[in-house]
Amino acid sequence: MRERWREMMMTRLTWALSGAFVIMGLGLMASVLVGSWPILMAPHSLGRLLSPLWDPLQGQWGILPFIVGSSVVTLLALCLAVPFALASAISVSRMLPPVVRPHATRVLAALTAIPSVVFGWWGLQMVVPVVRNLGGGSGFSLLAAAIVLAVMLWPTLSFLFAEALQSVSPSYVDASLALGATPDQTLVRILIPCAMPQLINAFLVAVARGLGETMAVQMVIGGQVAMPQGLLSPGATLTTQLLTDAALYPPGTRGHAALDVMALALVAAMAILVRISARWRVGT
Repeated sequence: MRERWREMMMTRLTWALSGAFVIMGLGLMASVLVGSWPILMAPHSLGRLLSPLWDPLQGQWGILPFIVGSSVVTLLALCLAVPFALASAISVSRMLPPVVRPHATRVLAALTAIPSVVFGWWGLQMVVPVVRNLGGGSGFSLLAAAIVLAVMLWPTLSFLFAEALQSVSPSYVDASLALGATPDQTLVRILIPCAMPQLINAFLVAVARGLGETMAVQMVIGGQVAMPQGLLSPGATLTTQLLTDAALYPPGTRGHAALDVMALALVAAMAILVRISARWRVGT
């Protein structure tokens, strides 16, 4: 009787916590949607939102520069991080001696826990001066932000890629080697294709983290609200501009409503990534 009562209580507690989580998530989305409603319902709202001009005090709330900044920084960071992360994952999961692999995995897990402000500080000390010397200007730029973000994403991607490769059944690898395939052929034709769904999901996680990163990018990107003229020019992302202007525009103002639109765009982007990940898993 006591065991049955305990099981019933645990079931109810689980349902209660799950319901609270759903309510909080819906409440967050509702608050952002309500806050951005004055901008969304304004005349010609889409044209104004896609404008390159950002000055909420003058009725200009174009978020296009920040969308471009987020997209460019995240895409470039992933292009830099993915090859190194995949190479690290292959080394950790397949090439290192079995005695060393658990220690290497723990090192990757520890690197993923480093606070983003540490990466941003490293970017100020190392990346910005290098970009300044190579390309001129102040050094604060989209390129500097992408390099810092790539270094941030590398441990996470390496850890997730390694987990994906280790999830492939060893019998597949043994069968491939027994049929005469070389280790490299087994890696390219068996291991990576079998782990591809997990690799894609790991990539989507990295995309989400890249789009959502704030502090490290804010410290090296320059904070320019105009459209960037190139990789060496300063810029801003959706998250960095939210951080910059959060204290300038109190709730109830048009500026705060424009910031809510940015938050809504980020929520929509994350929802799309989750949907893509779910459809990929279903389709494989």
